[in-house]
Amino acid sequence: MSFAKNVQARLLNALYDAAHPMSVTELETQLRVTRRDLWSAVRAQAVLGNVRKGQPLELTAAARAAIAAGRAAHPAAVAA
Repeated sequence: MSFAKNVQARLLNALYDAAHPMSVTELETQLRVTRRDLWSAVRAQAVLGNVRKGQPLELTAAARAAIAAGRAAHPAAVAA
């Protein structure tokens, strides 16, 4: 997996696990990435309809449902 895809996956997981909208600063700190890398991931996921851009950042309902379904189908993969 490329670095950009890794940041996107970590972004989605962080937003899902937080269960509330997060600021860019919170995400930068949690993901340990630069603002440029974070915004690149946000733009890519916004185009796919998974993240609402703006402040604070939040998942769309469809993304939240997809992540929940994926975790239910593969519980061992999320343990880490």
